[in-house]
Amino acid sequence: MKQFLKVYLHRYFFLLFLMSSFGIAQAQVPSEPTNLVATGINTGGMIQFTAPASDGGSDITNYEYSTDNGATWITPSPAVTQSPLIISSGLINCTSYQVKIRAVNANGRGTTSSAVTLLPSTSSDFGVNWTARTSAADNLWQSVTYGNGLFVAVANSGINNRVMTSPDGINWTAQELDADNEWQTVTYGNGLFVAVATSGTGNRVMTSPDGIDWTAQESAADNFWTSVTYGNGLFVAVASTGTGDRVMTSPDGITWTAQTSAADNDWQSVTYGNGLFVAVANSGTGNQVMTSEDGITWTSRTSAANNFWTSVTYGNGVFVAVAENGTSNRVMTSPDGINWSSRNAAAENSWRSVTYGNGLFVAVAVSGTGNRVMTSPDGITWTTRTSAADNGWLCVTYGNGLFVAVDGSGTGNRVMTSSYNVVADAPVISAINARNNGAQIIFSNTASVFAPAIDNYEYSTDDGTTWIARSPA
Repeated sequence: MKQFLKVYLHRYFFLLFLMSSFGIAQAQVPSEPTNLVATGINTGGMIQFTAPASDGGSDITNYEYSTDNGATWITPSPAVTQSPLIISSGLINCTSYQVKIRAVNANGRGTTSSAVTLLPSTSSDFGVNWTARTSAADNLWQSVTYGNGLFVAVANSGINNRVMTSPDGINWTAQELDADNEWQTVTYGNGLFVAVATSGTGNRVMTSPDGIDWTAQESAADNFWTSVTYGNGLFVAVASTGTGDRVMTSPDGITWTAQTSAADNDWQSVTYGNGLFVAVANSGTGNQVMTSEDGITWTSRTSAANNFWTSVTYGNGVFVAVAENGTSNRVMTSPDGINWSSRNAAAENSWRSVTYGNGLFVAVAVSGTGNRVMTSPDGITWTTRTSAADNGWLCVTYGNGLFVAVDGSGTGNRVMTSSYNVVADAPVISAINARNNGAQIIFSNTASVFAPAIDNYEYSTDDGTTWIARSPA
């Protein structure tokens, strides 16, 4: 037995020697992520970090995180493959969490990082500061949505490029599209992106599992389809034209059935919330809202005012709609989708879109001077915000800790984003060179896309007890 074990070990070490000699890498897991910086958001947080020094010889496929100092672990889906890691919900505000992260590759889970303290809280500057981003093309971008780790926008102009996608809302890529229909709106549900159009012959719907490869689908009718949403296992679209068929539904986004709308109004937007589909219109008298529990049978509801209602959303237990016109009543709210109350908008702008995310309602407009964004924590009290540019902002959505808006005007800046303000990523010191009565610190610092520009560096010589700001910066 001893002789057998001796031979076995000899062969094992000889195999390792051969692997090393011929450059055959051994399967390894990643080393630990470093330089963690935690920023609290409403019921969640953002963790900025430096990637492991070694990926173990295999691409990192995800980062897992723990909020209880490593006792239990959560695997993000969709996967997170680079900083920052965003915990979008599930935590308790004003509660301290010890967060650790670890990288995962094909060989397994890597070494755990050191812990960093995260304190979730509502962010007073969320939705306040907006940054212009470069759109993939200067098309007339009508709609944007978020799903499966990807922002997807559609346009009603452009040549074979009426879709653009972005994993972070900041860097956008045009996608090839054969059908140059006037795509009006896009949504995500049940693992599928679905877009509808106001033009085309028998193909006013298209679907994609990944936002990149799209397939034309036959619409229930060649109406002007203006909005689509997903809820309760059903895609529902509404139209501004058609006779008795200004709604269509689909369980899979592929096969569509015409449904009878409550009235032949110019239906502009539809949403789903609290077990109810709600649509709003920019025409009609006293009936510019309709509701449905199943997307099939619709009932007219009395709108708060006969305005040009352009968009409706649901969040925090309330439906909120915005309008292009009206006097001190360009917002209306409802706790149930049935009974509506007029609200004052922050400005008499032409409000085109409203969404909800991270405890905040955000609306964007196509008119106004420096105030084409407004925000509200409850849908009732609104505050104007400065848009990144006075473009004609047509749609806004929320995803993965970020508000993203798109528009149809401007040059190279038809996207803008807003997130909570975060501190800069942690500097990484590579060397300290002694000098006469001082030292030279050599370091690198990546700039988080969510953080303002770095305007100075502070240093500490007593392990962080006291800090000195550089002057000049």
